Amino acid sequence: MPSSIHLSVIDYSILFLYVAFVIGIGFALKRYMKTSADFFMSGRSIPAWVTGLAFLSANLGALELVGMAASGAKYGIATAHFYWVGAIPAMIFLAVFMMPFYYGSKARSVPEYLKLRFDERIRCFNSLSFAVMTVFASGISMNALAKLLHQLLGWNYDASLWICSIIVLAYVLKGGLTSAIYTEVLQFFMIVLGFAPVVYLGLKDVGGWKSLTQTLSEVATHPAKLELTTKVFAPDAWTSAWTPLLGGPAHNPMGVDIFAMIFGLGFVLSFGYWYVFPHPRHSSGHDCGGAGLQGAGRIPVAAEPGLDRRLCQGPPGGADGREGAAR
Repeated sequence: MPSSIHLSVIDYSILFLYVAFVIGIGFALKRYMKTSADFFMSGRSIPAWVTGLAFLSANLGALELVGMAASGAKYGIATAHFYWVGAIPAMIFLAVFMMPFYYGSKARSVPEYLKLRFDERIRCFNSLSFAVMTVFASGISMNALAKLLHQLLGWNYDASLWICSIIVLAYVLKGGLTSAIYTEVLQFFMIVLGFAPVVYLGLKDVGGWKSLTQTLSEVATHPAKLELTTKVFAPDAWTSAWTPLLGGPAHNPMGVDIFAMIFGLGFVLSFGYWYVFPHPRHSSGHDCGGAGLQGAGRIPVAAEPGLDRRLCQGPPGGADGREGAAR
């Protein structure tokens, strides 16, 4: 196991101040939680820009920062298709076709809409399947979080799980969805401000973009040196998003073709992730009173998987809750 990072007093001070600030958001918003609508739907009063940033940062957690980085090293830039092909089609379909149904039905979640459209059995089945999936997905996130803290900082694995769970539980129970949304906004700025200099320093360390592409070309032609695979690919296999896919499964490290990428990821997996997730109906904006989307100045938090499972994941800030300070 590689040597862990030893934090100084300043490092721990920054970490504890950040955690205290996050928990403080929950306590500060507690006085606004007077009804169940306030707790679960933020009183339908969250501004559009806050909701938008929360929507983005809800999908910047341990799975993305640790898992996507590892996938990028193993499969190259084609990993980005998970957020290109794997998100955009389903999100557009949801916004254009499904949101009018949700608004018109006044349902606050997909299970509630299914109950109105079908019956209680369908609602129960959808809720149970979502709960099972959330347990597995959140377990993976928490596992990645605890492993990162253990390997980087030398913290105990079990203690890391408990501490992070208690932190998230504290601010969510106090401030409800409003607390989760505002801590997501904080997470967005922490990650962006934390990773922006990392990109610059990383490119500077490898000698610039041209040097990076040359190195990845060598990786593609000799992947066995890094124990990635025994196959040999074209020089652009790690740096081109589409050309290796057009060549077929044998010409890209992911082992898929263009048909599998577009239809398997773009329609099957992406729609299953973005379209059928339970979601709060109106955390912002006012009642549209029908199938139309009036009141465009405010938007709902819809199909936001990261917020739905935030209770089970690590603290805001992604993998270890403090990307802005550590990365």
